[in-house]
Amino acid sequence: MKKWRVINIGIPLFFEALQYQDCEAVQIDWRTPVRRSGRLEELLERINAKGIREKADMANEEAVNCIIGSDPAWIDILPAGDVVEGLSDYTIVHSGPPISYEDMVMLHQRGLVSACLFEGWAKNEEEAVKLIRSGKLKIMSALDTNTVGAGTGIITKSVAMIVIEDRRTGIRAATFPAEGPYQGGFCGWGLYSPEIAENLRFMREELFPVLRKMLQEYGPIPIKPILAESMQMGDENHTRQTAADLLFEHQVLPKLIKMDISKEKLLQVINYIVDTPRFFHCFGQGASRSAMLSAVGCKYSTMVTAVCGNGVTFGIKVAGLGNEWFTAQAPMMKGRYTSSKYTIKDQLPWIGDSCVVECAGMGGIAAAASPIVCSLRGLKAKDAVNLTREMEKICISHNPNFPIPNMDFDFLPVGIDIRKVIETGTAPEIHGGMFNYEGGLIGAGSARVPMECFEKAMETYVKRYGGDCEPI
Repeated sequence: MKKWRVINIGIPLFFEALQYQDCEAVQIDWRTPVRRSGRLEELLERINAKGIREKADMANEEAVNCIIGSDPAWIDILPAGDVVEGLSDYTIVHSGPPISYEDMVMLHQRGLVSACLFEGWAKNEEEAVKLIRSGKLKIMSALDTNTVGAGTGIITKSVAMIVIEDRRTGIRAATFPAEGPYQGGFCGWGLYSPEIAENLRFMREELFPVLRKMLQEYGPIPIKPILAESMQMGDENHTRQTAADLLFEHQVLPKLIKMDISKEKLLQVINYIVDTPRFFHCFGQGASRSAMLSAVGCKYSTMVTAVCGNGVTFGIKVAGLGNEWFTAQAPMMKGRYTSSKYTIKDQLPWIGDSCVVECAGMGGIAAAASPIVCSLRGLKAKDAVNLTREMEKICISHNPNFPIPNMDFDFLPVGIDIRKVIETGTAPEIHGGMFNYEGGLIGAGSARVPMECFEKAMETYVKRYGGDCEPI
């Protein structure tokens, strides 16, 4: 029987099947040509025209090095009012792009009410809603400050915050810590009860003073080494921090044991750390945010510095365009539910800022580092590697801090470039948790950032910088 010789164009799955059958085959990487409107083609021509292209490339090198060269360290624990920019009395921070109270999803509306009760600005829900609608409250988007709003991202002045400093630039970011047994209770879910309020008080007044004293006695704890090693141990540091938690505990627990504190207090702090799943998640977000803040305002840069959703809209920011938002409808996530009773009808569109880690080259961009996360969506290890290889095509550079075993120790891509997103027609892959409309985590999966965000950003970029290029 004559042996087949095959040229496979496009889908790698067919090529792999041929190889499995010992068939002589050649794989050609091809995809359907990207179809763009005439206006997008014009914008691409202008953004890549002589003059502006060179400036953008130089600016992107500077911007991406803010990520690659960052040196994040955990330096302190402080009340949000002392460390989050603009967070004064009668001010509430939420996740996602700016949105009015009336347009918010129920989780955010409930979160604002919970914040009023927690801070004592209102005695009951009716008073809280009246206060919110009065205009006396200032409502802010977390990524318009130096914090990150994971989940609902509800933060007020009294919430204790983990402070991360990029020691390369001195820029600080703050993130709220995991709430232990009330995982995601107030800050992440916008829930309020006497028990949740007491837990926050206990964390602030009993647990965190010990951790703050530890930092004062032994100095800051570097974050990048933990991120780098955990990426080689199966974490992508968005949905999964299993290895990072263990590495973090290896750094912290010996210091705590050496401290001159009672055994009862020591056990309280240790139990809080080791019993809280994904404890390290807030540290990775803080490290990512401090690096992104270092790149904001880098003139001519087309690198993305923020991606997030509020359950209604999804937005991005671009380094060379400062703090301007470019929004579209929030996407639905695809993944695996925690129970067969859940369907897409129970699911909320993307809500939360934790995908700031994608901007720093983790999460979906680092899919190859954590095939187990991709398995939640029914994918195989090779699919995870292919996802990261796909993300390479829309990124500016590679991060030598993150060599990945599943990629033969190639470095992870980093620095999402709006030009490459439009040119390739490939949107960034982002990982995260799937939220119930009524609250609670009902699964994990991924989504793609809406292309409309990048199209709007490119339009604004050309308006701002297009005069610096030669006419098309």
